[in-house]
This record gives sequence, structure tokens and C-alpha cells, in this order.
Amino acid sequence: MKYRVAVGFDWMHDFDNDDKGIGSGSSTIAPFVGVALGVSEKTTLIPLVQHFMSYDGNSINQTAFRLIGMQKLPQQMWLKLDAKVPVDWQNDEEIPATVELQWGKMFNSRFGAYVDGLASVGGDRPYDYGLGIGVRTMF
Repeated sequence: MKYRVAVGFDWMHDFDNDDKGIGSGSSTIAPFVGVALGVSEKTTLIPLVQHFMSYDGNSINQTAFRLIGMQKLPQQMWLKLDAKVPVDWQNDEEIPATVELQWGKMFNSRFGAYVDGLASVGGDRPYDYGLGIGVRTMF
């Protein structure tokens, strides 16, 4: 089984649309580290740990334990399933779990775009379900 270290960060900017039911209420940066395990030529499993913290004055301080499955598709496309179980260091309520299904396409070796569907379970969940769009940049 081949493996690589996965290190990076996610940057999420909230556009202050809480009244419309979208947005987290805070802009965050979330560094992560994990191990990418090549299960087959086209399938990768990535267990990782990621820490989310707000930088706009709001109080988000969470560590998420994640398991990601990625499947390469033809024509530089991919499918990703991402299960997250976060620990909120400022909130002792129930731990919500989220799942994300993503479909994306790389337009060249460094830039791609994706859409994803999101669902959340648990008593203190951040959302019921959602749809997102994003870009992927490879360095």
C-alpha cells in the first residue's frame, strides 16, 4: 500500500448571510495533517485531524477527526466522500457529525472546481443539509 503525508489548510470566508440560512457566522482557517493511503490505483483513503479556528473575532475552536475516501474518475474528475466528527473545545453539548459528497474536475494540473452536498447529524448540528461550490489549488 502506497502512502503520502497530507498537510494543508482550508480557508472559509463567511459572507454574513445567517439570516438566509447560509454561512457559519464566522470566517475560519483550518490547518490539517493526515496520511493518504493508496488502496488502489484510483482509490485513496485519508484519515486526518483538522483544527478549525476563527479569525474574525468569533469564537470557533474545534478539532475534527475525518475520514476521506477519494475516487479518481475519467477526464481529470474526482468523487470524494468525507465524514467528520468534530470536538468543540468551547461547547460541551452533543458532538455533531457531518458527511460531504463532492464531485469535481481539474482544469489543469494545479486548478480545479467542485460542487458538494452536505448533511449533518446529531443534536447540536451546524446545519441540516446544504450545497456548496469551491475551487481546488494544488501547489
